[in-house]
Amino acid sequence: MKRTVLLFAAAVMLLMPGQARSQEYGHWEVRLVGYHADGRPRYARLYCRGDRCFRPRQHAARHDPTRVYSYERREIIEETGHICRDIRKAVGDQHLTVEGAKKAANDAWAGTVRFHLGEKFMDLGNARHVIYTYSRSSIKEGGVTTLGQTLTRCEIEAQPCHPPREFEANNK
Repeated sequence: MKRTVLLFAAAVMLLMPGQARSQEYGHWEVRLVGYHADGRPRYARLYCRGDRCFRPRQHAARHDPTRVYSYERREIIEETGHICRDIRKAVGDQHLTVEGAKKAANDAWAGTVRFHLGEKFMDLGNARHVIYTYSRSSIKEGGVTTLGQTLTRCEIEAQPCHPPREFEANNK
């Protein structure tokens, strides 16, 4: 009985086709591709088609960024040729007089605009929509105020603009 089973299994193996390696379809192999620094052999999985074998490419992780269909232009070119940016606010230091508070607010605004936009935009003479807001300061410093004096703080809100371009006389 054992002998007949073995003969039957051998006949089935002979009649079944083996794996064919055709030219149009490839197969995977593990081959020696080099050696590590310490002398150990290094193997890699290769895809072989015909007589050529190559490593599969490693694709980067797919990143699905947010698509941008439009943008918002942040500078406004007015009819006069000025290039203006978004409105900026600044608060100055406290002073005994309104004029001192206004000067401190102007200096704070010019410093903020210079830091963020550059020196060309920091001139308050070129700015548009300038609004001053005055208020009493709530901070009392020792020795500065006397009885009955109030300190004033000023906030300025303005739209910084680039100065108009000047053309030379020979270019007109």
